[in-house]
Amino acid sequence: MRHLILLVISLFSLSVASGQKPIKDARNNFRNFGAKTTKVVLSDEGIIDAYIRDAVKKEWKISPYEFCTPGEYEKIKEDTTFFFLIRTDGIFNDEYEPSLEFLSLIKGGPEFKKGLFMSAELISLPLQAKDDESGEILPFLPAYLQIMQNYIMRVQKNLIVSLTGGQSLGDITGVNGRTLLFKAEDIAFDTETDEIKWTFRGRAELVDQESIEKALTEFSDDVAVGLVISPKEGHRGGYCYKLVIDPAESRLYYYKKQRVTSSAPAGFSRSDIKKISAPYRK
Repeated sequence: MRHLILLVISLFSLSVASGQKPIKDARNNFRNFGAKTTKVVLSDEGIIDAYIRDAVKKEWKISPYEFCTPGEYEKIKEDTTFFFLIRTDGIFNDEYEPSLEFLSLIKGGPEFKKGLFMSAELISLPLQAKDDESGEILPFLPAYLQIMQNYIMRVQKNLIVSLTGGQSLGDITGVNGRTLLFKAEDIAFDTETDEIKWTFRGRAELVDQESIEKALTEFSDDVAVGLVISPKEGHRGGYCYKLVIDPAESRLYYYKKQRVTSSAPAGFSRSDIKKISAPYRK
């Protein structure tokens, strides 16, 4: 399945640079979202598309939706009466080719340059490294859909704050009291024995992928899970994303993008851990 290439740029930056019309258009996009049909673009192949299909059927409540194939999308992608939930290849301003894949919610729009379409992005969440076939993101998909819907509803309640950069995806204040689970390989610095555990006053553990998947499917009320999305090993440069998600409430507590360098490898840095653990140390 060939993915739409999405230039990763913040809505706030686009609005400031382009004047008032994009702000007005974005305001209308959010206000009218629930009244319009969301087309969920999926192929009939691949385990990720199958999981997204199943998650949409169970979790998508905020608007009417219909499934469509990539071929059908190509015919209607310029139709501004539709929103599209679609897998995209995200490319940053300083990248020559995409290194990460996103799950994006966009509005249809006309072609503005050969091969590129003016698709207004409402929200995108990092999905996996481009061409990753590990399937590690699969148990996170129901939470992703809820996070997207929660974000749309929050923006609708306070459009002005949201469109001037005041609406954040993550809110670390609510994490206190939950046990955090991090994959050991997602910690980007050398730690002392039990350092992570005691930084969170005994409420954090370094675990394996199986324990992460178990927490995501059993929906414990007192667990939050760390997630790192980064380019494939061997890819030079690029960006990674670091998230902390509550699987039971589908809340996003922490969300940060970081440029990957030799001195700042992908994963939770000591600075990230300090910020995430702040509510535990009060």
